Amino acid sequence: MTPAGAFEEYDVAAEPDIRMNSSLRAEINLRCPSDGRAYRELAESWFTRAVAAFAGPLGEGFHHDLDLTEPALSTDGDAPLGAPGTLWADFVYYRARRGRARLVQTHWSPGNWQRFREELENRPADAQLELSLLGADGRPDEPWLAVSVKRENQAPDVVSLVAIRTTEEFQDPATVDEAQRRWESSFRSFVERYDPVWYANIADDSEHTTGRTALEDGLGLLLEDTLPELGSTLRGYAWLTVCSPGVTAALGGVPALRASGAFAEVAALPGGGAWLKATDRVLAYTDSRVRAVFRALAPALPPGKPTPSLTWETPRLAFQDPDDLTDAT
Repeated sequence: MTPAGAFEEYDVAAEPDIRMNSSLRAEINLRCPSDGRAYRELAESWFTRAVAAFAGPLGEGFHHDLDLTEPALSTDGDAPLGAPGTLWADFVYYRARRGRARLVQTHWSPGNWQRFREELENRPADAQLELSLLGADGRPDEPWLAVSVKRENQAPDVVSLVAIRTTEEFQDPATVDEAQRRWESSFRSFVERYDPVWYANIADDSEHTTGRTALEDGLGLLLEDTLPELGSTLRGYAWLTVCSPGVTAALGGVPALRASGAFAEVAALPGGGAWLKATDRVLAYTDSRVRAVFRALAPALPPGKPTPSLTWETPRLAFQDPDDLTDAT
């Protein structure tokens, strides 16, 4: 029997590259600032830096002086917003007034950007900036990038920095290497900037609407179940996973994670956490590597055997109960 955490030998040449799902999500979970000014500073920095890091070719033509006021003045909700193939950007956030939150959706303009930044001081539950290209009907279409800052009412100590991007760059052999380099290097700089991080990952199998990881989805767990436990339990595992200091210690520290053989790169983070990259190439994160990562991280995973999702997206999971591995050792 292969011991928990041991790397599974396999023939690399016999296992073809994976095909990425439709969107790639980068997420960082941190302690939420209680002060409105500090929250705005954190969120504003994330919006500015994440767009620059993850937009890629989609961000060409995007700048702070961009004004999309005129086409957005139409009262017809189905009217074209601009010429097909041109860039569109808008904001979605909750504006708190007199104890109630009102959903606001508006186009990009310098004035709206300023109002959006000011609203961040009220620590809205969800604030999002989305970039997309307009489709043949002049409405937002693919490719797109959504950058957001989120808070869960049931986990007020946690704030989530999120960037979700369509994966066309990762589907094209001519652009995948550059796209991975940009995502990985930028994400590393963010993790080190915001350290200590309670949990972070880059994954293509997260739920788009709820933000749950594939493991949370498979186990039927809600964010209110997992976010309060980040000091000791992982929300999931992915091609790139960042563990909290508490989880890193529970797994034996960086030396033990390196010795597991499950990761192409293990690095200690300044605050005591660990940076874990499963494979050098994101497209090499195949089923056997997923299983190796699962075994290495099993002691810090929530118990239970995940149920395959009904979605057409491919979950990067080992459909096993981690307790079955820890009980066998």
